[in-house]
Amino acid sequence: MNKSINKLIAIWCCFSLLQCTGQVKHKMEYFTVEKYKDWEIDTDWTSSVDDKFLKKGSERVEIWFHDDKIQVEHSSILHPYTKTYVYNKKTSLLLVFLLEFYQFSIGILKTYDDTGILIKETNYDKPYVFTLQQLIEKIKKEQDIDLEDLTKKSIVDRREDTALQKPIYEVHLESKKSPDYQTDYFLIDGITGEVLFETTYFNRDEKSPTPYYQYLRLLKNKEIEDNSYYKSYKGKNYTKKEWEAFEEEWYRDFEEKKEGRNFFWDNIFKKLNE
Repeated sequence: MNKSINKLIAIWCCFSLLQCTGQVKHKMEYFTVEKYKDWEIDTDWTSSVDDKFLKKGSERVEIWFHDDKIQVEHSSILHPYTKTYVYNKKTSLLLVFLLEFYQFSIGILKTYDDTGILIKETNYDKPYVFTLQQLIEKIKKEQDIDLEDLTKKSIVDRREDTALQKPIYEVHLESKKSPDYQTDYFLIDGITGEVLFETTYFNRDEKSPTPYYQYLRLLKNKEIEDNSYYKSYKGKNYTKKEWEAFEEEWYRDFEEKKEGRNFFWDNIFKKLNE
């Protein structure tokens, strides 16, 4: 009996220890004004009682004091990464952490309850088989532009596109030929990394459709062309798409027959030489 009780106590102690270990695994983070005591007011923006703009070297911070929350946004004038922290105003405990690249969310969004325990994680990178880091390396290699350098004046966006039914990246770079007047555009597949469309547009051209919509128009026109009348052959009408499929099948049959004919004559010559 005593052995059973002792075993039960031991199991309970281990379980309690595991619970405590799981909870302290995440170091609780608090908001404190003292953290920013050596930062100075950023005069490029207008600060108020509820909205503070601070700077320290190349780093920038904006602090909003809401009714029940405090939001702190860390950014830089040199790189496009932004870290956003949301704290409980009453307890100063961290509630939300979010990382952004330019204006879109990346990495894992972390949500905590009012006691500081992690309760939810959302992975914003999951749909993108072709990762952000691969995109950065691709642009650096092929265009000689560092997307992590804000001084290059690039624009990057990504999303799960409903029209194309796939995740995509859109990259806008200063034109190498005319940086003051034009921008180079690249639409990149978020799964394969393939450049789906690229063009150059004038910066002040507000009448022309955006490059993205130009690409959608090209796809639509191609669909219309592929499914419209193309030519007739032996009394049958073909669309361009059907004709290309017919040609491909005809060529494949021709190659198979040719290989078969060569195989036949090879056997004949082989027997004559025996």
